[in-house]
Amino acid sequence: MNDVNAIQTPSHDGRSRELLGTLIRRPATWAALIALLAFGLRVWALGSVPPGLRDDELIETLVISQKILNGDLAFFYPDASGHEALYHALNAVFLALFGPTTPGIRLLSAILGTLAVPLTYVLARRMFGVVVGLTASALLAVSFWGLMYSRFGIRHSLTPVLVLPAFYFFWQGLFSGEEGKKEKGAPFHPFSPSPLLSFLIAGLFLGLGFHSYFASRGAPLIPAAFVVYLLLAAPARLRGKWRGLLVMAAATVVVALPLLLAVAAQPEAEGRVGELALPLIEARAGNFRLVIDHAVAALTMPHATGDPEWLYNIPNRPLFGPVGAAFFWAGVALAMWRGLRPIVNRVSYRARSGEARPVPGNGDLAAAFLLLWWLGGIAPAVFSVPPASLGHVILAQPAFYILAALPVGALAAWSRLPATRRIALIGLAAAGLFVATAARDLPDYFVEWPARGMVRFLYHADVEDVADFIRRDPAAPWPADFGITGLLAGPWNRIALEMALGDADVRPRWYNPERALLLWPDISFSGYPEVDSPYDGAWAPLPQDAQPDGDYTLARVTPDAASLGEGQLWLNEAPICFANGLCWVAAGYNPASGVLELEWRIEGDLALPEIPLISNPPPPGVYSGPRLAVFAQLLDGDGNFLIGDDGLWVDPETLRDGDVFRQRHYLSAPDGRVPATIAFGLYDPLTGERWRTADGADQLRLELMEQ
Repeated sequence: MNDVNAIQTPSHDGRSRELLGTLIRRPATWAALIALLAFGLRVWALGSVPPGLRDDELIETLVISQKILNGDLAFFYPDASGHEALYHALNAVFLALFGPTTPGIRLLSAILGTLAVPLTYVLARRMFGVVVGLTASALLAVSFWGLMYSRFGIRHSLTPVLVLPAFYFFWQGLFSGEEGKKEKGAPFHPFSPSPLLSFLIAGLFLGLGFHSYFASRGAPLIPAAFVVYLLLAAPARLRGKWRGLLVMAAATVVVALPLLLAVAAQPEAEGRVGELALPLIEARAGNFRLVIDHAVAALTMPHATGDPEWLYNIPNRPLFGPVGAAFFWAGVALAMWRGLRPIVNRVSYRARSGEARPVPGNGDLAAAFLLLWWLGGIAPAVFSVPPASLGHVILAQPAFYILAALPVGALAAWSRLPATRRIALIGLAAAGLFVATAARDLPDYFVEWPARGMVRFLYHADVEDVADFIRRDPAAPWPADFGITGLLAGPWNRIALEMALGDADVRPRWYNPERALLLWPDISFSGYPEVDSPYDGAWAPLPQDAQPDGDYTLARVTPDAASLGEGQLWLNEAPICFANGLCWVAAGYNPASGVLELEWRIEGDLALPEIPLISNPPPPGVYSGPRLAVFAQLLDGDGNFLIGDDGLWVDPETLRDGDVFRQRHYLSAPDGRVPATIAFGLYDPLTGERWRTADGADQLRLELMEQ
């Protein structure tokens, strides 16, 4: 008997019937309230949790979604290891409406994450009854996992929104017309197209899933596995359904085909799949240890070890706390018992003669489908890295919470108890599970996770702190020109700061303190991230009341920083300028340490090649590195190359007229070789072309004095 039928069966006891009616009265209203709660949790403080904008968000929005606004339409983009276009087509609308702001980057995911909550209710209620539907949707609404991918501007959030209706209409196509008329107490199916149309709609959603995220490509395998299950457990249920199943398969292929053809035309673009498939690669080589380890991690992620990545989790935090894990595994046991029961009954029927053929209930079949959904959804975590990845198993996200809600639904079908006791048990179990989940997951997501240092680093939170500090008091005087330290791993730090600053009239210069020191402007936000810097002693922190929150320290260059250290010095009365506006000012070389320091100044506007915004990783064959670098070489007396050290540890796109910086190169002569000359200059790393000085030289040379 279906759970919803069990709980909606009228009681002969008037008081019990009234209490039972109170529980199930207006379930859609409760579902709407849960959806409102989910939406509120997904948009509240959306700009501050996560605590900044992650590179992935900036890349997916400002590079890939922007392509659509620029008219570059495709089904698959090779940027960032390959991206399906559907999420970005939707996100382009928000980007056009709100620009590169928090709503423009994250609001789509918040809306999609909210939609997943009522869709979970609709499917779970259709399959298991109102109690399971409400409980599962409420758990998803307040879950750490649900919040994580609903408040982060990446495409994972689209997967559940496409999978849930696909499975709903698949179920509707299989079982519509077999459950009686739509009377009070009948199973829940608010959308009731004909079986053939239901299968068609299911196929459309399954096909669209291919256009969302690669984990969705496994979604059609779950209905296919369930059809195999029905052949074993209840083949009669497939009678008259084959035409609809073929329609579903055909619709899936037709809708997915453009994406599949686009991927096939540029297989090297889908690099992310190959990067992640290490366990599968090892298994093909005969080593199954990694697959086994990942399978254990995927199966135990509800209670033992969760996603290890700071980006999406408190590392190794399991999905559920003790209460949630107990309900989840009880749900798995219940689903296994009910899902296997039709097969056992069918086998035992064949062993006995003269007995009526058993007819499996829809509740048992639904349990089997749910179990297949969960197992199929976590399969990507078995064959990819990292283990127990929340992103890779996003297909199974609703299944986890429906399984956790199954024991609550089982109480509704416990007909041996009086209705009043059932009501009390159902309310106690559902409330206890919900409160335990919310009390654990909400503080973990909104307080604990964003405060962790690695999370703040990965999401550029300290950059946000700098912007907040600058914008804190618009009336207070603030130098418009200043420096800020970073590792210069692409332009994303700079872009994150620009977005956080908004219309503030300031001009930050970015540089890497591992190799560079900004001498002018002489004030910088320094000391973050913590790295070994040869220039640590060059800064004097400003007073404590003039410090930003976070890990950056506002400091000024000390007078001692003007020294180029011990060794041979070359100082110019007039800078020697290259044609692009970068001028050499001074140099110092210490033969004992091999340290060469070059001092540079910008004269006028620095001329740079056009530098488009490129994703990380870039599309295959697309260069994404710097377009300006300094080469520094040590030569022997015959002009032979001994050693070189190239680089530019300032962001040239942020430099302005009058800026002065110093950077360090390491040039220690190989053993037994005697250096005689230092040669240095500027070049474009993409083309190899050197910039020339005003007199046409493509390098400058400094002769070393004999030691």
